[in-house]
Amino acid sequence: MSKFYAILLDTFLEIRSSKIIYLYAAITLVLLLVFGLFPSIDIESGNIPKGSLFSPELASEVMAFFFSGFLGFVIFLMVFGSAWLLPAYLSRGRVELILSKPINRFRLLSMKFAAVFMIKAGILIIMTILIWIILAIRLESFSGYFFFGLLLGCLQFLAIYTIVFAIGVIGRSGVLAIMGYFIIRIVSGLLSSREIVYNFLGDSVWKTIIDIFYYILPKIGEMDSNYKSLMTGNGFSNTFAIYTTLAFSAALFLITLFIFRRRDF
Repeated sequence: MSKFYAILLDTFLEIRSSKIIYLYAAITLVLLLVFGLFPSIDIESGNIPKGSLFSPELASEVMAFFFSGFLGFVIFLMVFGSAWLLPAYLSRGRVELILSKPINRFRLLSMKFAAVFMIKAGILIIMTILIWIILAIRLESFSGYFFFGLLLGCLQFLAIYTIVFAIGVIGRSGVLAIMGYFIIRIVSGLLSSREIVYNFLGDSVWKTIIDIFYYILPKIGEMDSNYKSLMTGNGFSNTFAIYTTLAFSAALFLITLFIFRRRDF
């Protein structure tokens, strides 16, 4: 446990020294000020931000719409903020020193992954809850369904960071990790609309190949469709995208550990 705490502390100091944590703080502060200090607009003696003009259902819809975009935006920033952490950790000179310690490689890499995820997910949770509190006060809507959407956001970041983590470990490059993730994201997005080209392919083998790639690759974009339905209390709208993406992430994580274990530094 002391080794994990050391890695967790080291990771936090790395993130803090990169200054990106101040960007997260600035975004949160700006949105808190915008929503907290934005003046009321009078319409026939009513105030737009007051719950009297917002039914609970409408307020829930407004918040779900905002946070579905906000979570995606913050996760997008975190991809850039976390892509360099593993390559820096495995840089020449540093990795030899780290591996000289009496610790299993599987355990070492797993603890580093957990440390980055915990810190980044913690930042995501703090940012989102602070903004939710202000919006909930202004709209007088304190629906607990919001937290299901937040949980999905953490799961989505887990899946995304697994991809960034894997490419960062294998390629030992933050730029490569970012590029690789976006390529996978774009390809999986195109595959989700594969029915469009089916009429041109007929029953050819290409249709089967496209289907195989669709089922194997993660469906990050399709997970987004669950945000609004979860935060409005309507449950999941696409569970297939969630469990197949998490299954891909688990397999990719294990493959990454195996490659790291066999690599000669």
